[in-house]
Amino acid sequence: MQKQFDIKLFPAVLKFRVRSYEIDFQNVVNNAVYFNYFEMGRIDYRKQMGVKMYPNGSFSDGLLFFVVKNSCEYYEPCSIDDEITLYTRIAFIKNSSFGFEQVLFNNSSGKFAAFGSDVIVNVDYKTRQRAVIPEGLIDEIKKFDSNVKITRG
Repeated sequence: MQKQFDIKLFPAVLKFRVRSYEIDFQNVVNNAVYFNYFEMGRIDYRKQMGVKMYPNGSFSDGLLFFVVKNSCEYYEPCSIDDEITLYTRIAFIKNSSFGFEQVLFNNSSGKFAAFGSDVIVNVDYKTRQRAVIPEGLIDEIKKFDSNVKITRG
């Protein structure tokens, strides 16, 4: 059975093509590459919110986030030159963490290829310890991503 997702829930959309160096010896995208795709989507999500990314990898809002959990469900292989659409949203926000959900759609096959979920933690630049997500960021996310669930304690 083909997986289905309500892509209207995902405000950030990124399109790209599978590149030759992402292909493994089985002639499909290597499973580890999907995590690179999800990283691209998370960065693009923030850019679409209006946050700039500097060459050193930091963001213009001065916040620092670490990935603490990644998962991926694979449904359909992708191959070289397939046109991909990556849909990204934030599903929940807690005190110091939030959860991304991402859906990879293979336009070339017309099928959903993968679903990813990640937990991201806001950290203090100096101590590298968890830090409360600022209310201002939560307000910005809610404007961009109206279906996000706030589960702060």
